[in-house]
Amino acid sequence: MDIKDTIIIATDFSDHPGSRYRKDGEFSGEQFLEEILLPKFEKAVKENYLLLIDLDMVYGYPSSFVSGSFGKLSVDKGADLVLKHIQFKSEENPVRLEKIIREIKEPRGKVE
Repeated sequence: MDIKDTIIIATDFSDHPGSRYRKDGEFSGEQFLEEILLPKFEKAVKENYLLLIDLDMVYGYPSSFVSGSFGKLSVDKGADLVLKHIQFKSEENPVRLEKIIREIKEPRGKVE
């Protein structure tokens, strides 16, 4: 499957991702999911391609952000489908990549 779209979180969203919910402040996981990730993911599924998500150039990913975005997407759409259509890139910190993939495979956070 070919990569046909990319999300660079640092430039397309924020280099300081926030908390889980919009009510908790700016740049929440919920905001990222609803405004950027979900629409691009649904298009990738519909048109059967890979969405590349670049995790670099960000100061850090709070666990609540990861849970509120990638974990919620996994709960709603299923881990297999998410991992089939999303590829991650992190040259700066491969641990980030592992943390997010683990959250997709085993969502642990509070997802409503």
